[in-house]
Amino acid sequence: MNTKREISEIADEIRSCSKCRLSDEATRGVPGEGNPDAEVIVLGEGPGKEEDEQGRPFVGRGGQKLDEIMRSASLSRGSVFITNVVKHRPPDNRNPRSDEVRACRPFLEAQISTIDPSKKIILTLGNTATREILDTREGITSIRGSFFSWRDGVRVLPTFHPSYLLRNPSGSPKSPEDQMHDDMLALKKEIASSS
Repeated sequence: MNTKREISEIADEIRSCSKCRLSDEATRGVPGEGNPDAEVIVLGEGPGKEEDEQGRPFVGRGGQKLDEIMRSASLSRGSVFITNVVKHRPPDNRNPRSDEVRACRPFLEAQISTIDPSKKIILTLGNTATREILDTREGITSIRGSFFSWRDGVRVLPTFHPSYLLRNPSGSPKSPEDQMHDDMLALKKEIASSS
């Protein structure tokens, strides 16, 4: 079975999932999208309002900011696979609850193993995604921008969630956006060094 077909089958399962309360109020599941052979998996927290309406990840204001910062580092949405920890929108954009994260975890695991990021990179956006992968309680501001090793040498690079940049446009000595741009440049350099 090829990777594209497997990713498509996982997406179909996500769209029909009703394992937790999130599916009760959501319009549709948001499986993720992008290059199934990507060198980078971009992992967010969960879909927002626009994502819920369109069934696509990172299409709202935060997604536009993510695209902008990726472009500034010469990275494109089409070169990565973008998904979220939970696949249905939490009501009122609240943080996903632990039982909701657990219910979605098999889908995330299936996506990760199908894309097979060994010798690849998972870019975690924000606290929820970072804590889900790295099993840490440290906040994103203290660990962003550093590479961590996860399962058989997969590299994980935590950075800010793009919605954080929209809420916190300035900082000292660098703005969160400048710091996330630096992280994207580090990501690009890491991709180049492993090719």
